[in-house]
Amino acid sequence: MEANGRILLLASGILVMLAAYASVAIDAVSPAPAPFGAALPPPPYARFAGQTFEPSAAAFDPATDRVLVFSDHDSILYRYELTLAGLVLSPGERHDPLRLPDGVQVAKLEGLTRLPSGAFLAVSAFDRPDLRFGRLLRFLYTPGVPAQAMPLEVDEAALAKAVRAASGFPWFKIEALAVDRTGTKVFFGVRSVGESYETPRDVMLVVRCPLANDRVGPPEAVIPLSTTEALGGLAEGLSDLQLDPGGDSFLALTSHEGAENTRASHSGHLFRVPARVLLGAATPTPFPLGPPLHRFWAKPEGLAVLPSGAVIVVFDDDRDWKHLFAGYEQSDGLFTVIDLGGAQRNRP
Repeated sequence: MEANGRILLLASGILVMLAAYASVAIDAVSPAPAPFGAALPPPPYARFAGQTFEPSAAAFDPATDRVLVFSDHDSILYRYELTLAGLVLSPGERHDPLRLPDGVQVAKLEGLTRLPSGAFLAVSAFDRPDLRFGRLLRFLYTPGVPAQAMPLEVDEAALAKAVRAASGFPWFKIEALAVDRTGTKVFFGVRSVGESYETPRDVMLVVRCPLANDRVGPPEAVIPLSTTEALGGLAEGLSDLQLDPGGDSFLALTSHEGAENTRASHSGHLFRVPARVLLGAATPTPFPLGPPLHRFWAKPEGLAVLPSGAVIVVFDDDRDWKHLFAGYEQSDGLFTVIDLGGAQRNRP
């Protein structure tokens, strides 16, 4: 009874907050450019405070009702509570860096997900030979207490070989991380590939690996996905991946960053992927995603899934793009809350 009551209270609170945020998101059109000399428009979504802040990953902890966020500029575990005032730091909490074993460093954290055990996994970009950028960490979260993270063993050579074989390119970047409902499979989401970091190409590659005894085994499959059919030829990159509360599908976040720095150059979408696609055998051709569940007018990079099925999306907008909007400081991030609806959540 106590657990059921708590879930009902959480669901009721989320519905109230969804109503409060309904006027924040831009539904159909990108912000129109301001005339020369005119005041800058506000950013397209609600702001929340960090430090040197480009939010790159998010996850929800149902045990504490906290939204955990990483920025790809530091190793700080940002801790928030979703209230009617927005994403706020709760009393008694601090945004603290992860505590790591002596000699272990980490940089450019890009993915975050929760294991069925209640522990969390965080992954860095794996986009350069420096070991700081090639970490998979496990940690427990307790409110008001610094999180102690431990590195997990990853067969990095096998991972790189599998991605390169699937993409045909030597360079890649990971930006998404998920697990299945049993916690025995881990999914690395590849956002970009190319000859080097200077020539990135947006892709959606999901690398499935076994996870057991704090060790990630060699890849079982690399599953390519595609947005081009759903988006009129536009290929967006995979920026986050999380298991839906029902367990029969995954939610995939994609993003796009145009070559020119305009208010319309950042965008993204939210898709649903049947679990059987990511748990099955790899196919030679990308799996075409269906119509998106939602479109965004900033660069979405982190996805926190609530028990109700609603999602919190955080945006990783770069410094120059932030300057196109009034009050969008380098220490700010943007977020929005989306109620996907029961019919959509239960759709196969």
